[in-house]
Amino acid sequence: MPTTYQVYFTEQAAATRDRLDAPQRAAFDKGISLLARDPFLSVSRAISSTGDDRTVRLTQNVLVEYTISMGRLLIFIVEVFNDKDVLIPDVEG
Repeated sequence: MPTTYQVYFTEQAAATRDRLDAPQRAAFDKGISLLARDPFLSVSRAISSTGDDRTVRLTQNVLVEYTISMGRLLIFIVEVFNDKDVLIPDVEG
């Protein structure tokens, strides 16, 4: 039977999450739900030597960093990217 991890947020991560608009929040919540079932998804990558600290792009514009410990998933960073934040935009063709 698959285990679902309990999900917690730091104050900073929760504040960023709470500023998402409705469509972004719906996609975010769906992504968190998938992470809660499997925080070691193939699209995530380890950011620590133990592999318990990880990062993943939940959506095109939202990245989270999290740690896994004793059945808990702690989201400690939520970063929202905006196309206006790009120093050098992609050049097409």
